[in-house]
Amino acid sequence: MTNLELQAYRRFLMLKVSEASEYIGKVDASVWREWEQGAQPIPQYVEDAMNTLKKQRSDKIDLIINSINDRVGSSSIRYFMTFAEFHKTNPTLDVVQWRLHQSIATELYFRGLEKLC
Repeated sequence: MTNLELQAYRRFLMLKVSEASEYIGKVDASVWREWEQGAQPIPQYVEDAMNTLKKQRSDKIDLIINSINDRVGSSSIRYFMTFAEFHKTNPTLDVVQWRLHQSIATELYFRGLEKLC
C-alpha cells in the first residue's frame, strides 16, 4: 500500500487522522501523518486492517442492497451525526465502526438506494 492509497482509504472510510491513528494504527497522529506523507513505511498490520475494513464495507453494502431488492416501498438508513448518538444505538461498536456505517450510508444515499434519517 502506498502513502496515497492509505490516505484514500482513510478518507473513503470517513476517518480523521486522529481516529485512524488511535483505533487502527495504535500510534500517535504524527506517525500516521508520516505514513500518509510517505516519510515512513506503512506497517503491514495497518495495510491489513484497512483492507479488512474495505472488505467489511463492501460486504455490508452488498447485504443491504440485497435486502433493498426484497423490500416493498421506500427505505432509509440512519445517519448518526455524532459518535455519541451512534454509540447509544450500538454500544458495543467503536469509532471505526461508526465511520464505516457513515461511509456506507453516504454511498447508499448517493446511489439513490436509501434515504437518510
